[in-house]
Amino acid sequence: MSLTRGRLRAWREAGARTVARPFFALLVLLARALPRPVLRHLSAACSSAVYWLFPGVRAGILSNALHILGPGSSRRERSRFARKVLRSFAAFLADLVSPPRKLPAGALLPETSGKEHFHRAAERARGIIAVTLHMGNYEVAGMELASFKGNTAVVYNRERVRFLERLRSRRRREKLLDEIVIEESPFFAVAVLARLREGGIVLLAADQVDSREGDRFPFLHGEAIFSLWPARLSLASGAPLLPAFNTLDAAGRYRLSLEEPLFPEEFAGPREMMARLVAVLAGQVAKHGDQWLMIRSFWT
Repeated sequence: MSLTRGRLRAWREAGARTVARPFFALLVLLARALPRPVLRHLSAACSSAVYWLFPGVRAGILSNALHILGPGSSRRERSRFARKVLRSFAAFLADLVSPPRKLPAGALLPETSGKEHFHRAAERARGIIAVTLHMGNYEVAGMELASFKGNTAVVYNRERVRFLERLRSRRRREKLLDEIVIEESPFFAVAVLARLREGGIVLLAADQVDSREGDRFPFLHGEAIFSLWPARLSLASGAPLLPAFNTLDAAGRYRLSLEEPLFPEEFAGPREMMARLVAVLAGQVAKHGDQWLMIRSFWT
């Protein structure tokens, strides 16, 4: 990558980090006063403003749209797709910040498909590594998995908007979902392994690769970097990888979809295992790319 392109990419990512999050986080201040439908409409308006006012954010999402839709897509198609991504991001935040008492009964309870895959993964009694993407309402995915079995923890980096982070942590605790923070200790993997050896579940996002080394893999229309850490964790613990995705269906309800588990003994090494997982991730992004809350340029 040339120096100019490197600076351009850094500019795009800086815009996504420093502008979009605080802009959307303003919804938190209004959540206590506004009904959820009004908050959702307001969040959609905010997402349109972000798209047009902040070129760094727009450029990053359009770059992703090109790799998802393919080089044959038109600029208009990619623009429409990018605006849908921002609306999905805003809807996720509206759901996150709305007080539970304002939500209709069961509004965030997903319908689950693929429970048989969960039971198959749980048969080994070696724990489960649930792997997801920042897609749909991924927070509900962890909460739903915690309701299946308990002893569930999410492995994550803290949100930079502090009051949003506090709100998210409180919602997790209410649903008995524990937290293992990556950046708080270089030994976070010890806590993850301990959880798996207890037969618990850990949930991690495969698209969270900023602070770890990764390898390049074919990913839709291009190559992207993914960490080998989920596969290495599986090989070290004996726990299978269980792909889990929570997306919005045509009826406007969240649906948790569990895919076939990947067992470590079936693979020669971490790269082979990760390649299989990346293929599963690509299938989800191809189907639900406008719900993938990736607002920085992801492809290499």
